Amino acid sequence: MGASRQQVLVHAFGGPEQLAVQETDEALHMGPGELLVEVEAAGVNYLDVMQRKGTGGVQLPFRPGLEGVGRVSEIGAGVQGGFEAGQRVAWINVPGSYAGRLAVPAAQSIRIPETFGTEQALLFQAVTAQYLATEYRDVRAGDRVLVHAAAGGVGQLVVQWLKHLGAWVVGTASSDAKAAVARAAGADAVINYGGDYQFEHELRSLTDGRGVDLAIDSVGAATFAASLRSLARRGTLVSCGSSSGPPPAINPMDLIYPCTRVAGGAVFSYVATPEELHRRSGEVIAGIKAGWLRMPSGTVYALSDAAEAHRALEARRTQGKLYLEPTP
Repeated sequence: MGASRQQVLVHAFGGPEQLAVQETDEALHMGPGELLVEVEAAGVNYLDVMQRKGTGGVQLPFRPGLEGVGRVSEIGAGVQGGFEAGQRVAWINVPGSYAGRLAVPAAQSIRIPETFGTEQALLFQAVTAQYLATEYRDVRAGDRVLVHAAAGGVGQLVVQWLKHLGAWVVGTASSDAKAAVARAAGADAVINYGGDYQFEHELRSLTDGRGVDLAIDSVGAATFAASLRSLARRGTLVSCGSSSGPPPAINPMDLIYPCTRVAGGAVFSYVATPEELHRRSGEVIAGIKAGWLRMPSGTVYALSDAAEAHRALEARRTQGKLYLEPTP
């Protein structure tokens, strides 16, 4: 099957309707050190939505998408590492992934087993979970960890990783259905805040008043202050998202007396070098192979339906991974 000629372009910032699907006959050129890849699937992430709205630091016009999986069709000059035509590779942080063909730097190309399904091969969420679960605390058996949005694609994977490390995990969710998903991922307890984000009292009850050693907060404004108050002595709050708005400012005195700390960072900061990217993605692939890391079921859209995929993501109608498949 030949490579798709489809691509998605954004010519003006705004709503999902700004995702324009086009056919192109232009030859795609790769530079030295790059692989020409026929895209199997492009992952859809909330950062794509932010960039489409104009808050992601991109300039018009641009082609959205930062991750995907596909097969190598050509190999550029100077490529090292033994890549071959037909090889299956994945990538993270390669702009323009909403397309049928893509030039991917070989240093950012991750070999993917043939046995992996599409959801297993799309690594953005799993690598995010890996750094969130391992970077900010040496999690050990008995540690207590709070995971917000535990039914989301990243949330489910963070829960699994923390359980693999031996932690006791409490998740939050906004509905009974999502609470069931979080429990299925391995959460020991789930707080259903029903959309009003009230969880602090129940969390304190669940931890006998002690609080948690680590809180992973991707919600932002609606949960940040209560997450900070929910920490045990010497606990850490990791701010890793803002689905409800940016977190509020912090009074340093709120950290000094309870001896707590706040940390944060985007996944791209933790895969900034090829060595770190391959170390973290290698741990993800090993976890999937071993069977303890189970990628959530995904929802697939045709590349031509990218706008509908964005609408579903923004409306929080989804669970697990969303991805786009080009058609020939």
